[in-house]
Amino acid sequence: MRYAIIADIHANLAAFAAVLSDIEDKGGVEELWCLGDVVGYGPDPRQCIELLRQHKHVCVAGNHDWAAIGKLDVPEFNPDAAVVCRWTAQQLSSEDVDYLGGLPSVMEKDDFTLVHGS
Repeated sequence: MRYAIIADIHANLAAFAAVLSDIEDKGGVEELWCLGDVVGYGPDPRQCIELLRQHKHVCVAGNHDWAAIGKLDVPEFNPDAAVVCRWTAQQLSSEDVDYLGGLPSVMEKDDFTLVHGS
């Protein structure tokens, strides 16, 4: 199997699309492994979640993913990140919240343990 490991998309749709295009240009993969922080900082949280879900993938939760849905306290973030988390929360649909809320913090996949860095 051939995988692509991605992380810290942070709602940057243009960059995420460029990475996916590069993956395809290099022959594609059977599955994307996302190590969290699909949302946060960037302007396109919903679109990034949607684009990720269009691909065969597995994903673990990042701190920004959980902060945006209230599973992690925003006061633990620096002031700018806290503002962005609150803004992101207002952008998400109920399906987005369900998706992010269902992400595990740790996942075993083949011989690997997938986690986010923070």
